[in-house]
Amino acid sequence: MSADVLSDLVITRVRAVTTIYNDVNAPHRRENRPRWAIVLKYEGQTVYNCAGHRYLSDLNNMVILPMGCTYEWQCTRAGHCAMIEFDSPLSYPEILPFPVRSGERILRMFRELDYKRMLKKPMYEAESIRDAYSILLKLCQSDEQKYQPREKLSKIAPALDYIAKHYTEKISNDALASLTGLSTAYFRKLFTEVVGISPNAYIHDLRIKKAREMLKSDHGSITDIALSLGYNDIFDFSRDFKKHTGVSPSKYV
Repeated sequence: MSADVLSDLVITRVRAVTTIYNDVNAPHRRENRPRWAIVLKYEGQTVYNCAGHRYLSDLNNMVILPMGCTYEWQCTRAGHCAMIEFDSPLSYPEILPFPVRSGERILRMFRELDYKRMLKKPMYEAESIRDAYSILLKLCQSDEQKYQPREKLSKIAPALDYIAKHYTEKISNDALASLTGLSTAYFRKLFTEVVGISPNAYIHDLRIKKAREMLKSDHGSITDIALSLGYNDIFDFSRDFKKHTGVSPSKYV
C-alpha cells in the first residue's frame, strides 16, 4: 500500500536535508504537516501515532510523513535522526511505514545528498530531486519484498519482463508459462499469488495505465490510442477503460 501511494508522487523541490539529535521527550503533536518528509532515525528510536496506528522509527524501520497528515511523535530512545523535506502537490492523511534491510546504505544516500546540496554545484537542485527519488525507489523495493518472497517473484520474473515489453500485443498464458519453465496452470496460480491479479488482468491494467498517460497528451485520437495499445477497435477499448476508471475515454481528464 505504501508503495502504491508513492507511485503518484511528484517531487517539485527538495527543501532541506537535515540531521538532528533528539533526546528522550514527551509526545509532540503536529497538525496538517505542510510538506513531505523522509525520516531515518539511525540512532535511538522514535514512535509515531497517526490515525489510530502506531509506527516505529529506527535504523530498520523508516517512515514517510506526507503533507497534510496529523500525528504525534515521541523520542523513546535518544539518538540522531536524518530527514529530507520536499514539496509535492500530492497530500495523504496517514504516515507511510517502510521496513528496510539496509538502513546504513540509505543513510549513506542521505549524506551524499546533503553533501551535494552543501557544494551547490550547477544543477544541484535537479540532482537533489533525482537523489530523493532514488531513496523513494529503494523504499518501494523494500516494500515489495515484504509481500513477495524472492523465490516466488524470481520464478515469474521472465514473464513480468516480457509483459512490460510486449503488453500491446496478444500474449497467452501458455506463452508466458513457457518463458518461466512452469506449467500453465501453476504459472497462472503463482502469478496471481505474487502479483495479486491474473496475468490477463495485469496486462489490461498496464494498458489502461498507459492509456491514461496517452489521453493527457495531444498526440492521436482515441481510436489511435486504442489501436496502439493492442485493442481491436475503439469499442473494446472504451468498455475496458470505463470498467477500470469509471469514466469513458472521451470524458477522462
